[in-house]
Amino acid sequence: MLLRPNGVGGGRKKMDKFMESRWFMRIVGLMLAFILYLSVNFDDIQKTANNNNGSSQNAIETIQDVPLEVFYDRENLEVSGLPDTVNVTVEGSRAIVQQAKTVKDFQVYVDLNDIEIGEHQVEIKIDNISDKLEVKLDPKVVTISVQEKVTEEFTIEPQFNDSFLSNGYEAEGLAVDPKTVKVTGSKDEVEQIAYVIATLDLDEEINENVTREARVQVLDREYNKLDVQIDPDVVEVTVSVINKSKSVPVTVKQKGRLPDGTTLESITVEPEVATIFGRQDVLDTVEELLAEIDLSKIRKDTTVSVPLALQDGLNKVAPEEVKVIVDVTTTEEKSLSGLEINPQGLSDEYEYEITSPEDGVVDVALKGQDEEVSKVTKQDFSLALDLSGLEPGDHEVEIEAEGPNDIEWTLSQKSVRVKIKEKNTSA
Repeated sequence: MLLRPNGVGGGRKKMDKFMESRWFMRIVGLMLAFILYLSVNFDDIQKTANNNNGSSQNAIETIQDVPLEVFYDRENLEVSGLPDTVNVTVEGSRAIVQQAKTVKDFQVYVDLNDIEIGEHQVEIKIDNISDKLEVKLDPKVVTISVQEKVTEEFTIEPQFNDSFLSNGYEAEGLAVDPKTVKVTGSKDEVEQIAYVIATLDLDEEINENVTREARVQVLDREYNKLDVQIDPDVVEVTVSVINKSKSVPVTVKQKGRLPDGTTLESITVEPEVATIFGRQDVLDTVEELLAEIDLSKIRKDTTVSVPLALQDGLNKVAPEEVKVIVDVTTTEEKSLSGLEINPQGLSDEYEYEITSPEDGVVDVALKGQDEEVSKVTKQDFSLALDLSGLEPGDHEVEIEAEGPNDIEWTLSQKSVRVKIKEKNTSA
């Protein structure tokens, strides 16, 4: 009798059971499908791998702005329409592409030695480049115009922007050296020439003659720049700068009014004429210069320095300031009190008494120049009463007064009341 270990028999039963399950069948089916896919697409996969390996050895590069060489009869012909440079795209082995890009020992050119006058389409060619490279030129074909080359002499017109002149200065004239240039180009282009100019280029204001180099430009009637050869292409332009002048009278302009008590006697200016400098159109409009003075600040004889103002378009005045001489009279009012009155001519048998004013004295009001008024005292006045021929009684007697002649003065009253009576002789 054959005996089996319990463990071995149990394991086999489990394996049998797993192989009979749906999961086992699904796994086996998926593996079979994958094997079938590999067998069917094996050739395509291998080709792709080969292509990837091959492409890693190739490269494409564009070499920018390669100079274009042109061969033609430059002495007698003018060619237009050709680019200065072309772009060269090369494709091939990476090593050869890199060499072509680095060394640039190839030549891009057009050969026009046998070409005739007129318009043509020409092909741009390349030489001395590896035949293992695929080459593309941009552009490949261009349209050109071939014309007869002519040379003519033109007079240069110098130009200058007068906004660079300092205020008030004018450009008296422009000169250019040399005065003419030779212009070479195609016949059509030379016939289009309308202007040959040289513009003085400045970067700061000027107030004196200036000579600078200027580049010559050749333009058509629409002010488009023409592609021609200019000899010489740089000339010297000189601008002559002047500062015109004119003499005008100086007039005093009064502002404000003198303080109370001050009277204007005279006002004069030195010098009476000034010279102004500036643009002619502005000079023509100026008839006088004003020296302004504020009278409200004048209290005595004064000399003031006044600057002369300039309007736009003028840049200088000589002198820059003038003297304004102001002569004034300053009036002062003053009073003196207690001026005594001196009676005269009364007979010896009579005596008098001044009844009005009660104190027998009067006052005087003074008015005049302050320097004169300040000097006056009571002693400068003489007040007299003429009592001669008067009889006893009350009388109104006019005061006979004398005083300074260079000021105004007025007594507080022109007459006094006097009482005359006989002297008491009983004693």
